[in-house]
Amino acid sequence: MNEFIVKEDTQNILVLKINRPPDNFIKLPVLEQLRDEINSITLHHDYDGVIMTSAIEGIFTSGHEVVDIADGHNERKLRKTLGLVAEALLSLQRLHLPTLTLINGHCVGFGLELALATDFRIAVDQEINIGFPDVRLGTFPPFGGIYRLVRLIGETRARELVLKGKLLTPRSALDSGLIDALAEEDSLLKEGIKMLKGLSRNAPLAMTAAKRSIVDSTLKDFMAVVREDIEDYATIVSSEDYVEGKAALQEGRSPAYKKR
Repeated sequence: MNEFIVKEDTQNILVLKINRPPDNFIKLPVLEQLRDEINSITLHHDYDGVIMTSAIEGIFTSGHEVVDIADGHNERKLRKTLGLVAEALLSLQRLHLPTLTLINGHCVGFGLELALATDFRIAVDQEINIGFPDVRLGTFPPFGGIYRLVRLIGETRARELVLKGKLLTPRSALDSGLIDALAEEDSLLKEGIKMLKGLSRNAPLAMTAAKRSIVDSTLKDFMAVVREDIEDYATIVSSEDYVEGKAALQEGRSPAYKKR
């Protein structure tokens, strides 16, 4: 079986590295392995924290393709698949341990959705892209990423990122509050471990309860929003505009959308 998630135990911090060469393009088998790893972590209470990052140099993730997973023809199957993806991210968000994403390369679309599901984010201080360019391609982030983004940086800045498909540099992302810190490439993991080890000095039971309270306070309307997002997304990816957006990207031209 392909190991799309590489595990490392470093100073009692569990590091999960996405490993789907060449560009960490996410499909269902990757998410299934991620879900299984998260579920196994819930049974292991000895880690001081969990780090999500990439095993591919220069890329955190370049996006996802759930339509191909669900064959693009069976809408019921597609909605079920979308729901499973949203549940995997929610499980990561609800994990009892502190979680951190190390953004060690381009982080767009699903990559940012994944990063937003962790407690903290540190990005490499390089010229990489961070954002949601989805609307340029005929779709939008459907897995709760917009909800999490608005809660994190506010409605005005979220509009800039989502409606304009704006891409940020790490320094701009830091200024907006989207990420928590920057680090040089060769010290990125060290800084991530340092942050989580610092948190581990706090009382574990109190930390778990505090995190549960924080997460639960953000989820009051979350599932209702995600259900609506999934319905909209399933409709969009069945549209002519979505097909046109994909074709335009592959052909290196501007899309000609027809609102259908």
